[in-house]
Amino acid sequence: EQQHILHLWDRSDAGFSAQRLVHELFADRARETPDAVAVKFDTQTLTYGELDRQANRLAHALIARGVGAEVRVAIAMPRSAEIMVAFLAVMKAGGVYVPLDIEYPRDRLLYMLEDSCAQLLLTHSTVQPRLPIPDGLHVLAIDHTPLWSDNRDTAPNAALDGDNLAYVIYTSGSTGMPKGVAVAHGPLVAHIIATGERYETGPTDCELHFMSFAFDGSHEGWMHPLINGASVLIRDDSLWLPEYTYEQMHRHHVTMAVFPPVY
Repeated sequence: EQQHILHLWDRSDAGFSAQRLVHELFADRARETPDAVAVKFDTQTLTYGELDRQANRLAHALIARGVGAEVRVAIAMPRSAEIMVAFLAVMKAGGVYVPLDIEYPRDRLLYMLEDSCAQLLLTHSTVQPRLPIPDGLHVLAIDHTPLWSDNRDTAPNAALDGDNLAYVIYTSGSTGMPKGVAVAHGPLVAHIIATGERYETGPTDCELHFMSFAFDGSHEGWMHPLINGASVLIRDDSLWLPEYTYEQMHRHHVTMAVFPPVY
């Protein structure tokens, strides 16, 4: 009976193609609905087409700086629409992104940068002075637009498969030093597709992205909406009061949200 239950739960034969990775499924959506809103932040919005083109341009800049398969790119930026550009750009370039919370202590950030073997740090000029920069680490500020805004807005041709890494996420370190967990594209796309099916996510949905990008569960919170035509509302770096959160959820017609239990 237990074996039968496990067989029913096993979705390894679910209908998805391992040849289409998360960033490619997003690009498919961008081609289908370029004018639909993808990301909302404060008063700013990015359509699917705008987000895709900006990510493509930044991806070409990353490739020119040596980013490719298995190359780790640390991302330490304020919460904003631009951070979506950064995540997608690293994936499109074929690299592996390592999300860092800029509110973490410097010692912890330094440890994560060194332990992940990051070769490039993608950041913003407003927070760069606060970050520890190991010797030999190249730094690119995303707001220095002349560095990448003139690049082609067509998708780069990064050869990846399901075994290549998509990102490295760090545990809390509550049992010792934080540990980097490597997440490959194949399991990731399977999980993201299954999440969209379970939530029945579609173009009329909007997910409130509330938790830190340094938390693993937060990444399905932007990936699965963007491959299903939905939008993502990103909280800023302040911790919203419950009343303000409620107001924003109604203002932006939020249909999905994930919160820490204590909140």
